[in-house]
Amino acid sequence: MKAGNIDTEVARLEALRQYQILDTEPEEAYDNLAQLAASICGTPISLVNFIDENRQWFKAKVGLDVSEMPRSIGFSNLCQEQRNVVIVLDTLADEKLVNNPIVTGYPYVRFYAGVPLITPRGDMLGTLCVIDQVPRQLSQKQVEALVALSRLVIDQLELRRHVVEISQITEKLLAHKQAAHAQSEAARTRMTNLLESITDGFFALDKKWRFTYINGQAERLLQKTQYEFLGKNIWEVFPEIIGTIFDREYHRAILEQVSVEFEEFYPPQKCWLQVHAYPAKDGLSVYFQDITERRKTAEALRESEERWQLALDGIWDWNLKTNQVFFSTCWKEMLGYKGHEVSNSWDEWRKRIHPDERDLVLQAFQDHFAKKTPFYVYEYRVQCQDSSYKWILDRGHAHWDASGDVVRMVGSYTDITDRKQTEEELKRQNLRSQLFAEITLKIRESLQIDEILQTTVTEVQKLLQADRVFIFQLDTDGSGTVVQEAVLPGWPVILGKNLLDTCFKEEYLEKYRQGRVSAIEDIESVDIHPCHREFLRQFAVRANLVVPILVRQDIWGLLVAHQCTVPRQWNNFETELLQQLGNQIGIALSQAQLLEKETQQSQELTRSNAELEQFAYVASHDLQEPLRMVTSYLQLLEQRYKNKLDANADQFITYAVDGARRMQTLINDLLNYSRLSSRGQPFMLVDCNVVLDRAIANLQLAIAESKAVVTHETLPQVMADTTQLTQVFQNLIANAIKFCQNQQPRIHIGVVKPGANLDGESLNVIPSADEWLFWVRDNAIGLESQYAERIFIIFQRLHGRGKYPGTGIGLAICKKIIERHGGRIWVESKPGQGSTFYFTIPDRGLKQSLTL
Repeated sequence: MKAGNIDTEVARLEALRQYQILDTEPEEAYDNLAQLAASICGTPISLVNFIDENRQWFKAKVGLDVSEMPRSIGFSNLCQEQRNVVIVLDTLADEKLVNNPIVTGYPYVRFYAGVPLITPRGDMLGTLCVIDQVPRQLSQKQVEALVALSRLVIDQLELRRHVVEISQITEKLLAHKQAAHAQSEAARTRMTNLLESITDGFFALDKKWRFTYINGQAERLLQKTQYEFLGKNIWEVFPEIIGTIFDREYHRAILEQVSVEFEEFYPPQKCWLQVHAYPAKDGLSVYFQDITERRKTAEALRESEERWQLALDGIWDWNLKTNQVFFSTCWKEMLGYKGHEVSNSWDEWRKRIHPDERDLVLQAFQDHFAKKTPFYVYEYRVQCQDSSYKWILDRGHAHWDASGDVVRMVGSYTDITDRKQTEEELKRQNLRSQLFAEITLKIRESLQIDEILQTTVTEVQKLLQADRVFIFQLDTDGSGTVVQEAVLPGWPVILGKNLLDTCFKEEYLEKYRQGRVSAIEDIESVDIHPCHREFLRQFAVRANLVVPILVRQDIWGLLVAHQCTVPRQWNNFETELLQQLGNQIGIALSQAQLLEKETQQSQELTRSNAELEQFAYVASHDLQEPLRMVTSYLQLLEQRYKNKLDANADQFITYAVDGARRMQTLINDLLNYSRLSSRGQPFMLVDCNVVLDRAIANLQLAIAESKAVVTHETLPQVMADTTQLTQVFQNLIANAIKFCQNQQPRIHIGVVKPGANLDGESLNVIPSADEWLFWVRDNAIGLESQYAERIFIIFQRLHGRGKYPGTGIGLAICKKIIERHGGRIWVESKPGQGSTFYFTIPDRGLKQSLTL
């Protein structure tokens, strides 16, 4: 075989595969065409034959016992070579054919007439042929009729191809939609997990002051469950806060569109709350935490300080005439000095006051000397013997002589370093909480990554008082780009620059991927590679702190803080702050990627829906054309052969007409199936009792004829498409009536939610907490469990049309409707014991309340 012929044969076989016709079950339409061919031509044998790679396979056959033959024997190759009608009047008279195995053996062919089956695209797939075991001739009208029947075979093939294509596209679209829905649910779950993971209580209010979300920490702090909040007005749930600072500040946040922060005592729980409220486009977001213990600690510190008079340590006595100061032993020991290391001069004291506070302290003395203040009281830092500083509370009282001059002043030092450190820690915690709340809010509201990253570097730079804070997005080769930066004036700006540290090898990337934190106090003294030191010097870095930003266990970039002026020892608070912020940024990036993917999938889904609807319309139109062709040829056959054919031929024509009618029904069903998603109505709250009544009314005639008994329980209200839900009930009830043999149909519709009383019902499945479980139970013929999934596939039937009418699309429509509603459908059945069809509908009333 030449190369060109090989290519043509490969293309022909590929075209044959696309029709998915080989090795399929017999079909009435092809059988009728084969019967018509045999009847019109008066032959005992007729075949609808498709030519595979190594065989001839018979889709329809009359008068032949075998279903296939080797391709090397027979006469179909003649039709393939000539691509035209081939007629052999007597095989024994043709020396090329006389020794063919089908001439010398079964089926002993003497006469052969074959028409090639050529598709609209020009591919020759097989033949329609008639065979006799004696020589014969065909009239011109018989040849024309055989050609017309071959065209009907091609029309049937085209119908099959269109149906297969529509089914494939429909299944792909459904899978695409389910994947998009799963992604959307995953994003919503991650957002909920984020809000549930924070240590603050959180709740969201809509514009009508109704609760739309409340996290677990808020439930615990307020000692109520989310079901006591969701959908309810805050002023009805908490009437005791009307007229309080809670009321005033929440309203101010909404009216002025500004964030508010306050602390207030909450009497019902006897606790102090710190509250941050942020206005959002859809209402108000509120973060709060219990600060009762912190308030108690602060109060205890204040009370302790008021007892300073009882403490005899740190006493000083200043003689202003001589400018000499007596420092008690405890005063000196408090600062780490021995007795001889500190002289008793005023200058010795003054020079140890921290430079930032020295002028303020001296002014406080002068104010007291001028009697502007009844006592001298000031907090400041004093240098210790080891050059460190301690915070002290310095208090004293002056003595004046008769002329009004200050002659003496006595006072006391109290070490308040621990208190100051506690206050600083509380302040840092507050700032960290505010920063986390702000970033979390931005993640929740918009997922605008640039805005989140800019807020992070700006606020961290202020909080740490670092010279530079930036976010570095890594490339796979270890280089990367500075995408956001907050830097003090006077230091190099690196925003937007692409940087590559030649020392930053793959092993460093792997360490950061595992969560490594790098803290360098002084690049000049630490043991680091010289090339890395030179790299940092070009940006005037003296100390740095680096934490990784991970997105789903992979390294995305780095969050970096630089100190450029002097060395810096990074403490645990600063390290933990950057680590937690790195985690938050990773969550935001992950959420943004999911949102972008979901948006793209949503857009693709919208486009696919539009294309599918257009395709369904075009396909419907294209499928009508072959039907009209079938009808025309049948009319032609009737006109030419009326009263000339036997009763069998008339019956075959009747079969063909009936097949055309069923095909029209199939096309309409297919069009309706493809429009279930694109033409569905918006979900709204519907009463399932009303929906079921409508379905029963539509089946009134069938119920009356079969004397069916349909009962049901009280059904709930659900968020659904009224028309589609009616169709589900109608299809399931209609099937129950149709498949009931020789007995009165009895059908019951039930429903249940978790924890409800089943009233004697025994179910093999327990519904989820946020869904309704419906069932339709009948006493019909039932089915084997192996077919439980197959019956929901489009065009799949378990019985012939002669026994039970229908197209096999009803349950597929039910499945697609239920899946569009976010539910699932299945069947439990045994032969002869009836069936129970279960389906679930989400309780969207609860889900909408949980949606932020």
